[in-house]
Amino acid sequence: MDAIQDTSLLTRAALLAALTPAQPGGDASVAAGRIQLFPAGAFAARDGRPGNLKGVSAKEWRLTPEDAEALLARWRQRATPVVIDYEHQTHLSRQNGQPAPAAGWITALEATPEGLFASVEWTDKARAHIRAGEYRFISPTFSFDRHSGAVLELHSAALTNNPALDGMSAAQAKTHTQEDKHMDKLLALLRTLLGLPDTADEAQCAEALSLLSASVSGETTQTAAASRHLPQQNLIALLQSKDAALTTAQAELACAKAAPPDPGKYVAMTTFQAVQQEAAQLRAKLADMEGAAAVAALSGEIEAALKDGRLAASAKPWADGLAKSNPDILREFLKSTPPVAALKGTQTGGKEPDSTPGTASLTAEEEYARAQLGLTAEEYAKHKEAV
Repeated sequence: MDAIQDTSLLTRAALLAALTPAQPGGDASVAAGRIQLFPAGAFAARDGRPGNLKGVSAKEWRLTPEDAEALLARWRQRATPVVIDYEHQTHLSRQNGQPAPAAGWITALEATPEGLFASVEWTDKARAHIRAGEYRFISPTFSFDRHSGAVLELHSAALTNNPALDGMSAAQAKTHTQEDKHMDKLLALLRTLLGLPDTADEAQCAEALSLLSASVSGETTQTAAASRHLPQQNLIALLQSKDAALTTAQAELACAKAAPPDPGKYVAMTTFQAVQQEAAQLRAKLADMEGAAAVAALSGEIEAALKDGRLAASAKPWADGLAKSNPDILREFLKSTPPVAALKGTQTGGKEPDSTPGTASLTAEEEYARAQLGLTAEEYAKHKEAV
């Protein structure tokens, strides 16, 4: 790649870009303790650079993953760390004769999908400026390819309040560890509980806790008396009300355990089981009674059917069981069954058994079956022999 190099200040200023992100410090989207030097992809300054620079055909600067890797390779070859100054004074010192003190030193570079980031070791003075909000932005100076716009090498960076590029992260005063994040969450919780504003720092939270402790322990010192006017008294009242409610609930629970259960609301398990068993027995007895009543109600019809030949004597137990389980079906059967004369009264209808040679006497069941089939005695006998 073709990087333009010129020792004159004006030409150098045309080729070295001073970019500054436009967001305030403390952006949670970027890990604390890092600064963003370049965004990823194509970007340009608000004043039109690099498209308005003489001798430059590129309309935008560019930082692709390949560009970033090449820049990191050049960075690793450096023995001297890259300085962060104030307002690019490192490059203006020869012109204005003013000193160019360092605000910090870049200790590491990292390429991410969002752009190029750096870890910084700040001076105490620079850290104080950043914490006080006196400086908020980072501006890198770098060389680039005048045709493609690819960023080639990082030369320095500066703290400034005049950003040229919007949308990047801002300077952080210190590196936030995981422990610092836990402390931030704890401070936020303490501010809420103590009724302090969101701007209260660790010292203010500690002072409020001290006053709260004095109030709870019943001290009568001037500090404890002054604490009665602080918002944390709301917390004390809340805690006391919760304690009272808990004491009341515990007392009610103890009384409930000591007192016997209300018989109007509760029943012993043994009593409940005994009632269940008794109810089952009563249901069984009721079923038997209903079955006996059904048999008794149909007994007259069963006897009449036995007499007129609608039922064989051997079918009586079946008729008695059906009368108990389903009396309606038995009634329908007796109504639809025609009488069999041979089954009336006795098996022979009150006559002596037939002794005619060649004629076989039929039993009551056989006579019933013969009548149902509509066969004569001789036909039934022949059918029986054939079977």
